[in-house]
Amino acid sequence: MLFFKSRLRRLRFWQALIIAYFARYRFRLFLTLFLTFTIVFTVYKISPIIFRSNILAVGYVGNYSLESIPSEVLTQVTGSLIKSSQSGKPLPSLSSHWTVSEDGKTYVVFLRDNITWHDLSQVSAKDISIAINNVKITALNNKTIEFVLPNPITSFPLVLDKPIFKVNTFYGTGNFVISAIEQNNGIVRKLSLHPKDKNLPRLEIKFYPSEEQAKIALKIGEVKTLYVSQAKDFETWPNMTVEKKIDTTEIVTIFFNNQDKLLASKELRQALSFAINKSNFDGEINHSPISSSSWAFNDSVKRYDYNVAKAKELLSKVNLQNSKITLTYTQDLEDLAQKIKTDWEAIGVITELKSEKNLPKDYQALVAINKLPRDPDQYGLWHSTQKETNITGYKNVKIDKLLEDGRISQEETKRKEFYLDFQKFLSEDAPATFLYHPYKYKVTYNNIAQLLAKLPETK
Repeated sequence: MLFFKSRLRRLRFWQALIIAYFARYRFRLFLTLFLTFTIVFTVYKISPIIFRSNILAVGYVGNYSLESIPSEVLTQVTGSLIKSSQSGKPLPSLSSHWTVSEDGKTYVVFLRDNITWHDLSQVSAKDISIAINNVKITALNNKTIEFVLPNPITSFPLVLDKPIFKVNTFYGTGNFVISAIEQNNGIVRKLSLHPKDKNLPRLEIKFYPSEEQAKIALKIGEVKTLYVSQAKDFETWPNMTVEKKIDTTEIVTIFFNNQDKLLASKELRQALSFAINKSNFDGEINHSPISSSSWAFNDSVKRYDYNVAKAKELLSKVNLQNSKITLTYTQDLEDLAQKIKTDWEAIGVITELKSEKNLPKDYQALVAINKLPRDPDQYGLWHSTQKETNITGYKNVKIDKLLEDGRISQEETKRKEFYLDFQKFLSEDAPATFLYHPYKYKVTYNNIAQLLAKLPETK
C-alpha cells in the first residue's frame, strides 16, 4: 500500500512539474513547434523542385516503338558498332575495324578491347543484340561478329550504325542508363535516363505525336529543349534561345507519280520544276537527290532555277486538256504546298491541294520531307524492281544499272563515278523535284544552358 502511494506522489510531482514548465515556457514551445512544422512543410514542398533542378527534359516529335526509337535519341545510352562521318563514310565506333570478303557478301567486325556494359560486364560479341533482315549474324568468338549478306552491298557497314544493347536487357555502353520506360499502346512516351557520373544531369526524353503538341509542351515548361521545323512562336520569348542549322540529312522533295497519264510526261515534270520560285525557301537549295554534305554529291546536275518562260515553253508541248493536278502534302508543309500551287497555276496548271497525315500510296504529286540515307546508295527509292519503296513508279534502265554498279563496287573512286552519273541522269529526267535541305530550329530555355553544357559530346 505504501508502495502505490509513493508511486502516485511521484506521478503527481512530475505532472505538476510539466504543467509548471509548460505554463512558464509555453510561448517558446509553441514557437519551436511552429518553426519545426514550417521547415518540414517547406522542405516537403520545395524538395521536388530542388531535386528536378538537375533534370533535363528533352522533347522529340514522332510516334516510336521500342524497336524504332531513332539512333540520335539513344546516343547517350549506348554506342554502335560503326558510326558515320559527316560526309557519310563509315568509321569505327565500338568496333576497331572490319573486313569484307572478295565477293562482298561477308563482313567480319572486330570489337574494341575493354568495353563494358552498364552492369560492368565485358562486352562480348555473343551478348550483342542486333537484328537485320535477310542477314545471317554469327558471333565467331567474344571479339568478332560475322554478317553474311544474300547479295553484295558496299554500303552495308553503315547499316551497323545503330544502337546496340546487351541481349534481353537495356544495358548499353554509354554515359546514361535507361531507368524507366513509359509506353501507351506500344508507343514510347517517355524514357528516363540515369547518369553513371553523378556530375551529369538526369535526362527525361519525351515524345509527342505532332510538332504542335511538342511546342505546347515547350511553352508550358514540360520540356526544356526541342527541335522544330518552325520557331517563329519563340523568337520573341526573352527566356529562350533559338538556334538555326541546316539539316542535310533531309531534303524537301516533290515526288511525281510517273505512272500517272499526265505526269508520265517528262516535259510536264520539267515545266512544273521550272515554275517554282525557290527564292524564299526555309532552307538550303539542293537540286540533287543526294545530300550536299555527302562525299558523292554532284553539284553540276541540271538546275531547275525559277524560269516561267522555260516552264511555259515546255508546257506548250503537253496536252493538258483542262486537266488538273492534285498536290498532296504531309504535315507541316501546308504553306509550302500553297506556294507551289500558286506558282503552278501562274503557268496555267490547275492545282488542287490535299492533306495527308502519312505518306499516301496513291497520289499524283506529293511534297514531303525525304529522309536521306547516309550512303549515296538509293537503290530502294529509284530502282525499277523496288515496287514497295519506289514510290514514284520510276523506270529507267540506265538508272537501274548505275544503282546496281554503285552498290557492289568496292572501289570508292568507281562508286563516286557511278553516283555522279546517277544524279546527273536522274535530275535530267525529273521523276521528282528536289527543293531544299530544311532548316531545323533548336529552341532552349536559357536557364538550362549549364545542364546542356554538361552533356558529353556524341557523334
